[in-house]
Amino acid sequence: MSNIVADKILIVDDKPANISLLTTILEEKGYHISAANSGEQAIVISNKMKPDLILLDIMMPGIDGYETCRRLKQQVDTKTIPVIFISAKSEIEDVLTGFTVGAVDYINKPFYKEEVCARIKSQLQIQSLNLELISSELKMGQLLTNYQHQSERLQQIVDHVASGIIEIDHSGKILFANIAVEHLFGYKIDELERINFFELLAEPFSSHYQNKLEGDLEDTTVIEIMAKKNSGNEFPIDFSLIKISVGKEVYMAVIQDVTTRKEKEEELRHLSNIDPLTKLVNRRYFEQQFKKEWQRNQRDVDNQNQLAFFMIDIDFFKQFNDTYGHQAGDVCLIKVATSIINNTRRSGDIVARLGGEEFGVIITESSKEDVIKLAEQIRSDIQALKIPHSCSEYGVVTISLGGVFRTSNDDCDSCNTLYNKADQLMYQAKKSGKNQCIVV
Repeated sequence: MSNIVADKILIVDDKPANISLLTTILEEKGYHISAANSGEQAIVISNKMKPDLILLDIMMPGIDGYETCRRLKQQVDTKTIPVIFISAKSEIEDVLTGFTVGAVDYINKPFYKEEVCARIKSQLQIQSLNLELISSELKMGQLLTNYQHQSERLQQIVDHVASGIIEIDHSGKILFANIAVEHLFGYKIDELERINFFELLAEPFSSHYQNKLEGDLEDTTVIEIMAKKNSGNEFPIDFSLIKISVGKEVYMAVIQDVTTRKEKEEELRHLSNIDPLTKLVNRRYFEQQFKKEWQRNQRDVDNQNQLAFFMIDIDFFKQFNDTYGHQAGDVCLIKVATSIINNTRRSGDIVARLGGEEFGVIITESSKEDVIKLAEQIRSDIQALKIPHSCSEYGVVTISLGGVFRTSNDDCDSCNTLYNKADQLMYQAKKSGKNQCIVV
């Protein structure tokens, strides 16, 4: 997304210094900045100016950031505005609460200029895709209204719209098809007259609607199903079947190819799950997958599904940034992330950037011996990168790693417990001299 359109960003923080710093950073990028020093003021300003994105602090007098976000999401005019929390509260419960009330991202204080800009750019891209999808759906809804309530103009419309219009009788025989149907399915009009409409739908939708038509089918709302081209290739469509009163049982199918929309939705999901700097999955996606893996582990009565979790933190990273600058810090984060990924190439392994200089790794179906070897390999490979670090006693960038290995019969009441155990072990590794792994 280009900043030429001057996206509007509302900064909400009770500390003037924080507002001033963020304003300076973002105005340099071409954003239009407004500010509020309380949650109540943020709600009033949001209703008035409709910002494209809100940066929201959590700890504020009056209503806190959580309640502010909750109220914004309850209002029609502000519920779609993306909210990014910027806060020093970084415990897992704080982050989960932020996502629960409707935030789209969470940035820890102290924040880094490049990271804030990257996160904002990513969310504005996502918002733009969302608006495109909403616009597309509104157009489709309006088109269906025209078909249902303006039948006298039907012939004029159907020859010029991009959506496929097919008229069929009770048996599925095609009585009429507009030009768009040729492009959608790859058949010529005369070919369509010789085939049954249900041959254009993929299974199980073809059998489902054929059975419905043989019964007493009412008008269908727009639904996404799979269709089938002349070549046999399947593709997604928005589909609606409308009963027309013309003295006999005639139906009109309205079809729109939504392949492009599905691609945008997939891109949207991808952007929502990826950390823009390291390209690892982000904390939101990690939390979802961690819970799923833990539940799968719990269901394994035969104790075959083994699960391990690593917490990784770059040693002396604040000093690294202070000494070499945040740009060098970003390069360091990318190199460390790449090194971790290179050691975890199996499909079941998940590597996430949890925030700042912290990373999380989920390992499944590995023995404890292999997990311990993997942890040590990650540590040694990062040290072998030889990224200079004058503030470290090792002279190069190193990590501390805490790991927990568990099987389904271990005493662990939730994935949060597992997370916290690994977190504690990581800090134990740091207190014990850093550049080491503790895996239990």
